Amino acid sequence: MEKQNITTEVDERIFTLSRPFTFEEKEYTELLLDFESLLGSDLLQINSQFDAEQKSPVFVKALSLSYQLSVAAAAAKLPKEFFNSLPAKDVSKVGLQAQNFLLI
Repeated sequence: MEKQNITTEVDERIFTLSRPFTFEEKEYTELLLDFESLLGSDLLQINSQFDAEQKSPVFVKALSLSYQLSVAAAAAKLPKEFFNSLPAKDVSKVGLQAQNFLLI
């Protein structure tokens, strides 16, 4: 009898939360972080808004967690406020994914 190799593709855009999270009466267990769908105009808008909110200049925005989460929010099509109450473990991991997107 011949063995079949069955492979399943993993969608790298899916981020699984460490535990279910409720935001605006909707429960989330995962996020679709579609960084590849972002346009240059999206990043320019995020950049302008980020600069306007800062009290002091941030020289390497890709290393700023606040900037990373702004990009992640756009990629997930969620408001930035979503990430304010998200567990820190998830915030950190999402920030790293955004950072990898921005730096690679």
